[in-house]
Amino acid sequence: MNAVPGDEELPLVEHVKELRSRMIIIAVPIVIITAVAFLFSGELLQLIWEQALKLIWEEAIPMPMVIYSPMELLMTKLTLSLACALFFGIPLMMYEAFMFIGKGLYENEKRFFIKVVPLSFILFSVGAALAYFVAVPLMFKYTVFYSMDVATPQVSVIKTIYTMITLVVGFGLIFQFPLLLIFALKMDLLKLEALKRKRKIIYGALLAVSLFISPDPTILSELIVAAVLVILFEFSLMVARFF
Repeated sequence: MNAVPGDEELPLVEHVKELRSRMIIIAVPIVIITAVAFLFSGELLQLIWEQALKLIWEEAIPMPMVIYSPMELLMTKLTLSLACALFFGIPLMMYEAFMFIGKGLYENEKRFFIKVVPLSFILFSVGAALAYFVAVPLMFKYTVFYSMDVATPQVSVIKTIYTMITLVVGFGLIFQFPLLLIFALKMDLLKLEALKRKRKIIYGALLAVSLFISPDPTILSELIVAAVLVILFEFSLMVARFF
C-alpha cells in the first residue's frame, strides 16, 4: 500500500498523547460553555418554554412548568446547559478529529471530508429546526391540548425538555441520512441504479424505521419523519453524482 505523502510513522504512544491533547482542547471549552450557560439556564429555560407555547397555541394558554422532585429543576438546567455546549462544541470536535486523522488521508479523501463536514452541520441544523418548529408543536398540541376537555394537564418540565431535546437531536441525526447513503455509494457498498429500481421497497423500509425512532404516540411525528426520510433519500440520489 502506498504511503500518504507527508505522513510520518510515529509510535503508538505519540498518537495517544496527541489524541489526549485534542480531547482536552475539546473538553475545556465544553465545560466552560456549560458553566456559563448554567448561569443563564433559568432565563433560557423560561424563554424556550414561552416560545414553545407560542408555537403550539396561537392564543395565550397558561401552562406552568411543574417539577415533581427537588432535583428535577437542577437536572433540567444541567441538561439544557450541556445541550447548548454540545451545539457549539460539535464543530470543534469535527475540526479536531480532522486534524487528528488528516495526516493519514489522501488528498481526495481530505477534499471529501472538507465537503462532508460543513454539509453535515447544515443538515443537522435544518433537521433540528424542523423538529423544533414543526414536530414539537404538533406533538404537544395533539397530546396536551386535546386532553384539556377531560383533565387538567400538568406538564413535567424535565420530561418536556427531554422530549424536545430527543426530537431535536433525533431529527438532526436523521438528516445525516444523505451523507451515509452518499458514503455507501462512494465506497461501492450500494449501487445507484439498484436503489432507483427498488424505490417502493425502500420507502416501506423508511416508514418502518420512522415508527421506531420517533417517540410520538399520535403518529404525527412518525409521518413527518417518514416523509423527511423519503425526501432525503431522493435528495441523496440527486447529489450523489457530485461526490
